[in-house]
Amino acid sequence: MKLLARAHDRLPDAGLTEAVARKAWKAAGGTRERVAMALRAMASGIERCMYCSESLGTAVDHFEPLHHAPRRVFDWYNHLLGCSFCNSHAKGGTFPRDEGGEPLLIDPTADEPVHHLRLSLTSGEYHCLTPRGCATIDVFQLNRGPLRKGRLDAVGQCLDTLASCATLLAVDDKVGVQKRMLRLRRQPLADVLQELRRIADRPSAALVVGDEAALAALRVLYGQPVAEPVFIPRQTARHEPDCRSWKTAAS
Repeated sequence: MKLLARAHDRLPDAGLTEAVARKAWKAAGGTRERVAMALRAMASGIERCMYCSESLGTAVDHFEPLHHAPRRVFDWYNHLLGCSFCNSHAKGGTFPRDEGGEPLLIDPTADEPVHHLRLSLTSGEYHCLTPRGCATIDVFQLNRGPLRKGRLDAVGQCLDTLASCATLLAVDDKVGVQKRMLRLRRQPLADVLQELRRIADRPSAALVVGDEAALAALRVLYGQPVAEPVFIPRQTARHEPDCRSWKTAAS
């Protein structure tokens, strides 16, 4: 964005501290609002947090905190829409790195989360597959109670909507189906629908979904064959709240 580039060019070449960067960010009200508008349009559901996807995104979060990288204050790729809990209460200034200096938190705009963590549709919990997945679960508290309960409710809502789509598909009501698909896209906790789509064509989907009509509609509307296999690290253990693997990687 040109506004960001111009704001970046106004930063001092020397002496750029976190305090100076924050002052520049606070002073750039118009630029800040334009960034927020763009992120709200990109967010899943209706302006949902890009970390938990449940709560309303209320602030622009600097993915790499300014006390780590003050020069990224106006970097478009360092801006994410976050809710107050994920942004301020959970993450704050936390930004763990591995021994090689690479970030351990998953960047939802650049990384494929399914390579690092897996959502259980039967428990509403995330399980980690890699140290990055564990770090992301822990730092953002992605298995906190309200999120687990909300995901389980979202599973039921998705399946109910998909079952009604199956009825409409049987009578070729395309308009009715499109309205319900739009409703699915707008609801919070978009990760639930994404996980349902991911497993749609798998033999185990029937056991997970447990609703033949909903599964049939899911496969018709969202099912798609995978062109080539994608390597997914094997999950060796269930993620626990005191998981230490990411802290070991960061030490």
